Amino acid sequence: MTWNNSSFTEHYRKIKIEGFQPDKLVDRCIRDRIRLRGITFVSNLELTLFVSDRDFKKLKKMAGNRYKITILGNGGYRYWLGFLRNRKITILGMILFAAFLYYQSLFVVEIRIDGYETISEASLRETLAEAGLYEGCRKKLDVDSIKIRLYEEYDNISWAGITLDGNLAQVKISEGANPIKKEETNVAKKKPCNIVADKAGYISSVDPEEGLRAVKDGAYVKKGDVLITGKIPLNSTAYGTESEDETETYVHAAGTVEAKIPQRLHFFAEAYERIKKETGRCIWGISINGHNPAKALNTYETCIVETKNLFNIVKPFRLKVDLVCVKEVRISQRKAGNRELKKAVNAQVRRYVKENLPESTQILNKSLNFSREKNIITIGVTLETLQKIGIEEEIVVDKQRDGKHKKNRDR
Repeated sequence: MTWNNSSFTEHYRKIKIEGFQPDKLVDRCIRDRIRLRGITFVSNLELTLFVSDRDFKKLKKMAGNRYKITILGNGGYRYWLGFLRNRKITILGMILFAAFLYYQSLFVVEIRIDGYETISEASLRETLAEAGLYEGCRKKLDVDSIKIRLYEEYDNISWAGITLDGNLAQVKISEGANPIKKEETNVAKKKPCNIVADKAGYISSVDPEEGLRAVKDGAYVKKGDVLITGKIPLNSTAYGTESEDETETYVHAAGTVEAKIPQRLHFFAEAYERIKKETGRCIWGISINGHNPAKALNTYETCIVETKNLFNIVKPFRLKVDLVCVKEVRISQRKAGNRELKKAVNAQVRRYVKENLPESTQILNKSLNFSREKNIITIGVTLETLQKIGIEEEIVVDKQRDGKHKKNRDR
């Protein structure tokens, strides 16, 4: 009995044959015009192959009790059509579920608002709804027009951002500082004060707006030293009068002071750099709400995991599906060079300056010193920074002296 390619593609079986001299069974199949595909000899007593469903019964009869035949799988379009036909309800349910998820992903289910302080959340939600952003709206939004509406409605909003993450709309705003009333400003300015150093350093420049300069360029100042004094001397011209004793007055000192401040930092690094190289082997899987079945199948000693989000919904239930790829890697190491270390240290220095020093800080000079001890490298960093220093310190006027002057004037 012969069969053509169409019979093979309609329905075929993958089988395993076990027994003594299985190659003889293959020879008999060839003589009887039973066409086989994908013959793989696993051992002298075992092989696997593909045979059409039409010839499977004939091959099984030919094998008899001498060989053990195990069906490993089925294929072909006719087989899969029959498989799907017998599971109509399951397939229909899957289609409806997928359609429901897709339909739900088209709408905004939840809105979160962060950053507001003086504005009520209810007022913000009402403004957003008027601009077209509300729970249940389509995700095709004109974000720029919504931001403009927020800026027009609230004068104290200095920044607004809107992002869509799945069915979640995140609205973040930043309120500007309330303007200080003119009366309060005038009252504060009336208080006499000095500008004193809030940190130690070498003076680079002093630009007084009110008051007198108290230090020279290049001088070293400690925390608390007066930089701009609000104590102003007076040259009295009224000899023999009541104002003769009045030799000074007090003002609210103001101005800008810059100083060179040294910073000494220490960073640590490993003497050997670890290198990860992919082997090309990987395991694919689907992660649902953070549960990754690919981890259970992972037999690699070392690996890296990459994920790609397929969809993410919040309501009516939380469902996050990610495509996960677990890649096998081989780890080797090499001695870390000064070039790589300098690059890493420079990045850490920039991060330190950004997180710990004022935004206006300038780095004038930088030096690195490397010292190796076993597997640890210590990097000493010396920075010369230019920073603005100076805070206000109220001047406490001698009340007894002021009372004496007042008494002399009353005479």
